[in-house]
Amino acid sequence: MADDKPDKPTFDAQREAKSLLRTAREAALATRDRVSGAPFVTLVGLACDHSGAPLLLLSTLSSHTKNLAADPNASLLLASPHRRGDPLNRPRMTLVGAFRSAPEPAAKARYLARNPKAKLYAGFADFAMFRLEISAVHFNGGFGRAAPLAPAEIATEIAGAEALLAEEEKLLGDINRRGPDFLSLLARRSGRWRAIGLDPDGLDLAAGASLARVALASPAMTPAAWLQALEERLRG
Repeated sequence: MADDKPDKPTFDAQREAKSLLRTAREAALATRDRVSGAPFVTLVGLACDHSGAPLLLLSTLSSHTKNLAADPNASLLLASPHRRGDPLNRPRMTLVGAFRSAPEPAAKARYLARNPKAKLYAGFADFAMFRLEISAVHFNGGFGRAAPLAPAEIATEIAGAEALLAEEEKLLGDINRRGPDFLSLLARRSGRWRAIGLDPDGLDLAAGASLARVALASPAMTPAAWLQALEERLRG
């Protein structure tokens, strides 16, 4: 008798890791305590720049930021939301690297688009943006799905995409003006979605505290190519 059970989806560690990176809003930050040298772990808000590099908005008065001033090497743990079942069966990813200052306005804009409540304190004099330069990645998609990945495998290539990134605000505005039904179709679930960011690999959507990633089949480096790839994604 033929087995008519549907095939299980193929595990694609790279694709799932990139999706987690683009949809996580918080992370555990591990720094080295500047006094004792012991590991020091705190919870931080998270966003990422167009290339996928993690962005943090940190108070320079906090212990973890003072630790980074003494030693910029640190680690981030990202995890998908815990809904049901064993928490160790949900995707998570450890990123290792060094944090550097990210003073450019675009970095803060990307962070606030993903974490709008942070606007309440983002302008305080003691808050500053930091970017993680990733040197190592370990992704675990759940039981039996651990996979080491190279930093380049979760990064988005933005060289040659200058025209696309320059049009980001206009393109996002055009998408949002197409209305809630269109945005729900993009997110593939209902909600009051809005487009908050784009890059050559896809589109980021937010609905309250929820985030969704619309991944393109292949990178698109110009506005026209990106819009075409988005339409193809909708038809897929």
